[in-house]
Amino acid sequence: MKLGIRTDFVNLPEVARLGFDYVEIPLNALADLPESDYEAFVDYAEASGIRVDACSDMLPEDLPITGDGVNATALHGYLKHALGRAQRLGAKVIVLDGAKSRQVPAEGDFPFAWRQLGNFLRLLQGHARDCGMTAALEPLRKADCNLLNLVSEATLIAGLLRLDSIAVCANFGSMGMASEPMSALRRAAPLLKHVRVENALTRALPRPGDGEDYARLLETLRDIGYAGGVTLTGIITESFVEDAERALEYIKEQGTGNREQD
Repeated sequence: MKLGIRTDFVNLPEVARLGFDYVEIPLNALADLPESDYEAFVDYAEASGIRVDACSDMLPEDLPITGDGVNATALHGYLKHALGRAQRLGAKVIVLDGAKSRQVPAEGDFPFAWRQLGNFLRLLQGHARDCGMTAALEPLRKADCNLLNLVSEATLIAGLLRLDSIAVCANFGSMGMASEPMSALRRAAPLLKHVRVENALTRALPRPGDGEDYARLLETLRDIGYAGGVTLTGIITESFVEDAERALEYIKEQGTGNREQD
C-alpha cells in the first residue's frame, strides 16, 4: 500500500516534501487553471518530483449528475478537459466524491436519481478508459449527501454495471459515521481501488489518541490483499502541514504494529 495526502494547491509544496508516496489534488481546481498556470504547474511537478497519483473533487458544483439540470454535453466536455490534464500529471485514480453534484431534493425521484448515477458512470467509463484511469465511487456521509452513503452500495452499483474503469473508494471516517463494518471492505475487495482515512467525528487528519482504530483498518486492507493508495485526508487548517507530518508518522506506526496506547 502507498500512503498519500489529500491537499489543496496552497499547501502542496510543503506537504510534498514530507515523505508521502503521492499527493491527491482537486481535479475541479486543476481543470479551472488558466492554460499558462497549468503549464507552469506541470513543469513544477516534474521538476520537483511530485507524484500526483490521484485526484479528488471530480466535478465542479455547477455540473450536477442527478436532477433536472443534468447536461451530458457539458459533462463530456468537462471530463475530456479535466481528465486529460490529470493524465498528463500521471494521475491513475479520480474519485467521484462531490456531494452537491449528486444530492437529490427531499421530494425528488430517488429511483430515477440512481438511474442517473448509473448513466453518468457509463459516461465516465469512456473518459477514464481513454485516459488509462480508474474512477472510484466514494460513498458520502448522510449529513452531506442523500444518495449513496455506504461502501456496500458503491460495491453493488459498480458490480452491477461491470464497467472496467469504475471502482470503489472507501472513506474510513464515513464508514465510522455510518457504523459500516470492516467486512464491507472484504466484500468490496475485487472493486476496491482507493481508500481515504480521516477521523470520523472531527474529519481531521489521523493523530494519536483520537479514538480511531487505524491499525484495524490497515490490517483488514492487508488481509484482503489491497495494493492501492491510502490517502490521509482532513480539513485544511493553519497547522495542516505539521498535522500531515505527524499523521504520516502515526499511520506508519499503526501499519507496522507499533501501536501507541491511548
